Amino acid sequence: MDNSIDKVYDYLLDKKCKDISIYDLSNESQDFNLMFVASTPNPLVNKKIALQLMNDLGLTTYPEGYNKGEWIIFDLGEMVIHLFVASVREKYNLDKLWKAKKMIIKKQNKK
Repeated sequence: MDNSIDKVYDYLLDKKCKDISIYDLSNESQDFNLMFVASTPNPLVNKKIALQLMNDLGLTTYPEGYNKGEWIIFDLGEMVIHLFVASVREKYNLDKLWKAKKMIIKKQNKK
């Protein structure tokens, strides 16, 4: 899978993720530059998407949070992808924490 912003965004859309947000953290003291945050309806769907992402990226180890499936984190070096069950995303509210860094993508999430 190509790690460009549009390619990752489109990939998450194709996997039926909702409320996809992208944050530019390149000027922060983080080990990564981009952070994607996306929601799924439940842990089973979240784990299914994570397995597909693992396969497409050629990863052989499960990402952090895979066992429980509510918040799965892919650390891809320059990019981090957070797959949340919607209620857990709301609880931890990364979107509020990083709202000033949000990037605008002119595509709409598929319904």
